[in-house]
Amino acid sequence: MQAHSFDEKSLVKAKGELLLTMCCLPLVILQQIATVIPLASEPHHHLALHNEYVNVYQVEVAPHDSVQLHRHEFDAISIMMSNSEVVVRAPGKPDARQKLSEGQVRLQSSGYVHSTSIEGDTIYRNVTVELLFRQQGGHNLCAKVIATEGLNCASEQASPPSSTHMEQPQYETDQTSVTLIRVLPHQNVSLGNTGRSELIVSLDDALVATAGETGQAKPMRPGDFEWIAIGQAASVFKNNSDKEARLFSFRLKPQGPVETTTAPTK
Repeated sequence: MQAHSFDEKSLVKAKGELLLTMCCLPLVILQQIATVIPLASEPHHHLALHNEYVNVYQVEVAPHDSVQLHRHEFDAISIMMSNSEVVVRAPGKPDARQKLSEGQVRLQSSGYVHSTSIEGDTIYRNVTVELLFRQQGGHNLCAKVIATEGLNCASEQASPPSSTHMEQPQYETDQTSVTLIRVLPHQNVSLGNTGRSELIVSLDDALVATAGETGQAKPMRPGDFEWIAIGQAASVFKNNSDKEARLFSFRLKPQGPVETTTAPTK
């Protein structure tokens, strides 16, 4: 009869566990890699506009839910439509707890991989604009769109009494400029027809958009947007409230003919 001491049995068990770990570890790593999905497949990101220049996603996540781990294939500008407390998780980096403010604008660079858990009790909402042409020379102007860089904001001048709106540049690349526009109470502003295609995103619900001077009026809610292509008539945005109404303008350098597809309303 062959006898095994306690130490011998322990050694055999340890070797077996080590072999099992070495065999299974590559499978675990491959499984983790496979869980990174493209932004377009992330179920909380709803594609609302696609053309040659941009993809526009409207994002809504319930409290205590999470945006799945995904990769940004293009530079994207995210505009917060709510105040939210989140935890951002990126592989190989410590978890980052963040308090995001309504109206905050952030850059999510090409290649960035992350998930986002909603920690607060409010619904997380944003509009994410993917810039489909390669962006070069990006830098902050009057907002920390790139969180790790400082501001380059010229001194603001008071608007003259006849002014209908104020513009504050937020961020700029060689291809795209992002500007915050504040429409004064009971005033209107005409946007588009600048030699560039222009995407307008509403932050407030006091605005009414009209295509040209005589087009049909359309109320705009927070997160609604208008695409104004080169050669298209300018749109008029009227503020019907007693407070300022805010818009974000994306002006995009011409890159060739554009085809626009608006996703069907669900």
